[in-house]
Amino acid sequence: MDKTFLIQPESGLVYDWRAIAAHPEGKHEPTMDLVAYKAYYINKIAQARAHGYEPVLVSLPIINEDRFFASITRGMSVQERKNVLYWLGGKTERLRNMHALYNLLLFRLAAQQCIHIVDITSPMLAYANYDELLEQDGVTLSLAGEALVRNELNRHQLAAVG
Repeated sequence: MDKTFLIQPESGLVYDWRAIAAHPEGKHEPTMDLVAYKAYYINKIAQARAHGYEPVLVSLPIINEDRFFASITRGMSVQERKNVLYWLGGKTERLRNMHALYNLLLFRLAAQQCIHIVDITSPMLAYANYDELLEQDGVTLSLAGEALVRNELNRHQLAAVG
């Protein structure tokens, strides 16, 4: 593929965590719910095709839910952290599950749009100590994580963008 447009989606776990901490009993929506997330990437795919490119999706990297929780609640009081955890159903694992919903959507979208998806999630999960692939915030790729992604893209003969 010499006219490839690589689409590296971002996590959908963008919430107003301070609002959740203040009112954990309320209904809180992500900045981009699954419907909007899907529409956004359908549009990106259509734009790439309209410009003569072959779009290729990249799956989402793994997250470490405990580190991510610590990151999103940094600077909050003990009670505010408890409130966020309450909203999560008492388990930080819900963050991983919510993240997985966005990732699964990308795989379905690739199938529906008949485009290739580079699975970086599986090699990350197979990595012996996959926490080494992430920075302390639990979501940003470390140098080792970036190297793993580059290797996967190279294996598929693709170059990372951005």
